[in-house]
Amino acid sequence: MDDRITSIARRELGTAPERVVDVTEGLLHETYELRCDGREYVLQFATDATGDRRDSLHRGLNCYRLLQQSGLPVPEVVAETVGQGGENGYVLVTTLPGETGERAISPERTRTAGRYLAEIHSARNFGSAGWLQFGNGKPTVRRFEEGSLRRRLRRTVDENAAVLREAGLVAVGDELDGLVDRLGDRVPESFRPVLCHNDYSPDNVLFRGDDVTGILDFDRACAGHSHRDLVKAANAFWMHDPSADWDVRESFYEGYRETGTTDLGGPFQRCEPLYRVETLADLVAGLLRMDELSGYEREFYADRLVAAIDRVEEE
Repeated sequence: MDDRITSIARRELGTAPERVVDVTEGLLHETYELRCDGREYVLQFATDATGDRRDSLHRGLNCYRLLQQSGLPVPEVVAETVGQGGENGYVLVTTLPGETGERAISPERTRTAGRYLAEIHSARNFGSAGWLQFGNGKPTVRRFEEGSLRRRLRRTVDENAAVLREAGLVAVGDELDGLVDRLGDRVPESFRPVLCHNDYSPDNVLFRGDDVTGILDFDRACAGHSHRDLVKAANAFWMHDPSADWDVRESFYEGYRETGTTDLGGPFQRCEPLYRVETLADLVAGLLRMDELSGYEREFYADRLVAAIDRVEEE
């Protein structure tokens, strides 16, 4: 057993762990599951001392703290040393019950997840859009470098178009070029930034039956536009069952609407097709960067992106 883990468990929990499991799949950080005195915990180490991964781990942990009294099911923070000194540091949180929806989404689970995303968006709003930072545990916003949502979309579309071309999907990359320049007037110039998860997918939502029992990994959280975060999440759920015989995205939107906290009328309908293209391209490009798509999957998503581009051009 890793001496670091034993030492941390003794210091923070008062006893050596009975069991330690190394969790490697799909995670940015060095992660372990621990059992101590019959209770389950997750221990994560920052993998660099000063870079983005360290910052993201600190951000995610403080989002858990921010939401602790909200009624949302997020882990309880036991200990953190990420922000202390020059060491990489670690975070220790409680494990929540349930299983991720990674391989088992359904209309009921998808609607429920949509409702919980609406609650996240209602939990906190901010004076400007940007990346969340936490000093003394209090959230502040570092504005996005691009200065506006439209310019931010233009940059992400251009970068992801280049990734698609490098992966051999040249036609799709070319079709993405200039999309925001042509249709960016659909994107609002001003809006009320809210807490956006920015990585809300079946991998990061725990279920027991059809109920949500946990929401994880706020590492990429930002103050942003609720509609874009909603569409990105709906795309992420759709990608876990893209051949489903039910409308995954619409089920997600239905759940979101049920809370009555956000209007999904005209402004959303106007922006949704463009957000669908932009966030789907972003998700696909992310998988391509990690070399996680087979040849068949590349062609499948290329076809779906073309269809989404045609849809936004027609509406």
